Amino acid sequence: MKILHVLTQLPAKTGSGVYFTNLIESLNLIGVENAAIYGMEERYRSLLAVNAEKILEVQYDSEEIPFHICGMSDIMPYDSTIYSHMTEDGLDILTGAFRKRLIQMKEEFNPDIVISHHLFLITDLVREVFKDRKVVGICHGTDIRQVKQHEKFLARLKNIHNLDKVLTVTPAEHEDIVNLFGIEREKIHLVGGGYDGNIFYPDTKQKKDDIIRIMYAGKIVESKGVFALAATLPIIEKKHPNVQIHIVGKSKKEDRDRLNSLANNSDKLWIYNAENQKIMADHLRDADIFVLPSYFEALGLIAVEALACHKLVVASEIDGLKKLLGEELVSSHIIEFTKLPRLYDVDKPVAEDVDAYVERLAENITLQIGRLGENIFTEKIAREIDEISWKNIGKKIFGIIHDQPII
Repeated sequence: MKILHVLTQLPAKTGSGVYFTNLIESLNLIGVENAAIYGMEERYRSLLAVNAEKILEVQYDSEEIPFHICGMSDIMPYDSTIYSHMTEDGLDILTGAFRKRLIQMKEEFNPDIVISHHLFLITDLVREVFKDRKVVGICHGTDIRQVKQHEKFLARLKNIHNLDKVLTVTPAEHEDIVNLFGIEREKIHLVGGGYDGNIFYPDTKQKKDDIIRIMYAGKIVESKGVFALAATLPIIEKKHPNVQIHIVGKSKKEDRDRLNSLANNSDKLWIYNAENQKIMADHLRDADIFVLPSYFEALGLIAVEALACHKLVVASEIDGLKKLLGEELVSSHIIEFTKLPRLYDVDKPVAEDVDAYVERLAENITLQIGRLGENIFTEKIAREIDEISWKNIGKKIFGIIHDQPII
């Protein structure tokens, strides 16, 4: 079977980019012949690891597309173009460039199935170009949010209702997929997400010091709750003076200044970049506890990657993550969920609730610090976590799109 994978943005550095790359790799393992079309800027060449038989790149920041990569979120971990700021001419330039690659791939690769990420402009175009093939869309949540915030884009989505199947990473989007796009409910399949077991795995080395390393990795923006995490440091270090908080992500000077201020300018707050998943996984193995304090996440897959490294986790209440992990892992104490503050506009905390949220985060981090010496990651728990690896998720997805379960 030949499958073409399509992504408007960079196949790295974001959840959907990593999902794109891992899905291709997992389907390679079961004998699928894969091809890929994706967005690219030359400066990010070293980040790419797409293992496909045939690749066609759409070059942004070029003569063909004279602007940065378009991001499904308005804030991306690289320089990006905000969809809602684009002119109609800009949108035509974007879709025109992808149309050329799609037609070329149809002629040269001739796929049986096309999988296109995000229920948005390019997936709509894929359905138009590949009228005679099975087309599967993958919803990542950010696409739904983009359409709900800017309903003007619905006028451009003329074909998306004719997708053959839609895969979702959480069930939270199912109602919106039906109501916004008119896609029949029976076409929608929950598949979740997975982690790459070749990158995220436990450390075999013994810990050499008594420093308690707490880690966050992701965007340095308000919606990720990272500033609330920094504010927990003065609380936690009263009980545990040997604690450090490591924040990994691209940051501006004003972000670093704010983080340091919230941490009382403590030398126990570390802020630095991680250039790729492998480096980030090394940071995870050096850590003791991973914290995902986001005010909104569709899935929060990075928490699963931390668990795969056998790190205790503290997270905000993320329904998609709870459903992905299942009751047994949720109740095993490897992860503690933290009640969110009141929110508005999906991911903005009510200011007067933030201090109490900081206290709850600090309480759960302290709780996990107390469990560090326990043997929580038993063989049974490790097997449960392994079920969420890409080698298993890929088989599940193949079975759904091929209408034939694979063992």
